Amino acid sequence: MTANTPQKNLAAVLFLTVFLTACGGGGDSDSSSTSNDSPTELQEEIISEPITSIPVTATPDDQDNEPNDDVPVNTSNEPTENNAQAALSANNQFGLARTSCGLGGLSADTALDDIAIRHANYIKYVFANSTPTSFNAHIENEISDIASVTGTNNPFFGGLDFSDRLSNANYRNAQYGATENIAQSVYYSSAGDFLSVDTVAISMAKSLLAAPYHLRSLMLPTSSLVGTGMVTYKPSDKNTTNNQGYVLVSNASATKASADNTFSGVFTYPCQGVTGTVTALYNETPNPVEGTGRNLRTDPIGQPVYISMPSAQKIKVSNINFRDTQRNADVPIQLIDFDNDPYTNTNYALPANEAFILPLTDALKSCEIKRAANQSQQCGLYGNTKYQVSFDILVDNKTLQNKSFTFTTGKVNY
Repeated sequence: MTANTPQKNLAAVLFLTVFLTACGGGGDSDSSSTSNDSPTELQEEIISEPITSIPVTATPDDQDNEPNDDVPVNTSNEPTENNAQAALSANNQFGLARTSCGLGGLSADTALDDIAIRHANYIKYVFANSTPTSFNAHIENEISDIASVTGTNNPFFGGLDFSDRLSNANYRNAQYGATENIAQSVYYSSAGDFLSVDTVAISMAKSLLAAPYHLRSLMLPTSSLVGTGMVTYKPSDKNTTNNQGYVLVSNASATKASADNTFSGVFTYPCQGVTGTVTALYNETPNPVEGTGRNLRTDPIGQPVYISMPSAQKIKVSNINFRDTQRNADVPIQLIDFDNDPYTNTNYALPANEAFILPLTDALKSCEIKRAANQSQQCGLYGNTKYQVSFDILVDNKTLQNKSFTFTTGKVNY
């Protein structure tokens, strides 16, 4: 994948591809362009399969049992890497998003940190020492063509899946539900000048908050603890001078106290006053526009709106208006809810008390620099623009409420 811009005199080519994973998925993108026509913006790509929560069945008396013995945990003395400041920056983005919209914040948990850091280093080890053709970032299984760096041969092996990693670490809050979100990026610079780890972590966090099915995972009302690992690596198949890899693994968990928390009223993200959201979503798995024929890579949607009412059995959203307040123009939308869910009867199905509003940005000329030559000139919502969202919501087929708020995008993301 290459990206181009008419700025012929750029001193450096900057290109970043971000793979965001809430549970499963993977992908690859060729970021080794040497053209001087590439943009200085961040290119973000989401390829993932999210999961809302992984409860691990256990009682308090079980928590001190021995780790899962099915596959031994690797006890290698290989040193682990972690950029604590970058991890903190990501945590702050998630926590701010939650508290700004009325949910409880996230407190740092060193035990979750350790689990996340170990898994981040597992992923780093794979991509620093091999070029996998198929790789699920959440699963630490042995892969035949790269067996020497996967499974128990990887010095950072911690468990086959997230549930195993929690169990093997004797994580005491696993029984109340936990989530795992993963972002991986490869950054190309023709001059060898790389983005700071902190900058990339913030970009990754904001991208996760713009992907509907990941957004759900990050906005569980019961979550109260967070642990994150952030590492860098040199991709094994790319010039080390011009390429830099980054991996972010962020785990969240409920506690006994927070597991019973309920949010009264209608919750949305974004909500009133949120600023700096991304402008476009270029890819997500599962595909939020499944069945519509839309290719997010060339026809992105804008920052989605997630709606949830945990205290209700069912909601029905109607009379939606998504308006650009600076240009006095309405943006067309697509609603995903229980009644038109493309993933009914799957693990990704929306419950009857949740919905997504997806802004369809085909007609907007929001790009500020040229995208890749093989992509149309669409970049989602306009950058640094205030949008007003309003809708009616019928609660349990009885009570009709109205919700209205404004949020503001950040700079255009490519």
